Amino acid sequence: MRRDQLLLATSAAAIAGFAALARSVARRNTREHDHRLRDAIVDNQGRVDRALAKAVGPLGKEWLHAPVALSIALVLWRRGAGRQATLPLIASVSAELVNRLCEGTLHIRKPPPGKRERHKPSFPSGHALETAAMALTSSYVLAREGVVPVGRSAAAAVALAAASGGGRVYLDRHWVSDA
Repeated sequence: MRRDQLLLATSAAAIAGFAALARSVARRNTREHDHRLRDAIVDNQGRVDRALAKAVGPLGKEWLHAPVALSIALVLWRRGAGRQATLPLIASVSAELVNRLCEGTLHIRKPPPGKRERHKPSFPSGHALETAAMALTSSYVLAREGVVPVGRSAAAAVALAAASGGGRVYLDRHWVSDA
């Protein structure tokens, strides 16, 4: 299987997984699990962990990931990556658009009590969605172009995505299944 086919297959699997999760959330199949995990997390919080969770909050914001994506694209372009250089920027913009589309259409449950904007849906977590899209795409392109070793690149991408989504759950802004 060629790389392009592998990427398309991975994208199709991610879309199918998202659709299955959205359906499960809409049917309230995740409710008991989400509430149990939320209670355990809220009951065991400390000041340092809350501070760390707040510190990673900007990871999922477009004002941070868009300039980072542009910087990565410029580095890749200067290294001769051609049109592949634009992929992190495309991922950043696409993730923001998908997040806005989801916010406008997927009102499938109430957010947890810690979310200040009660009118905004909690599923999916825009922070987790945008960070994962940007980090995983950038990781792939940086590794493919030989800028960063594959293992380090993948580990950094997974860590960033987990920190962003985990921080939102920890701060009681999202249910576990949102992130």
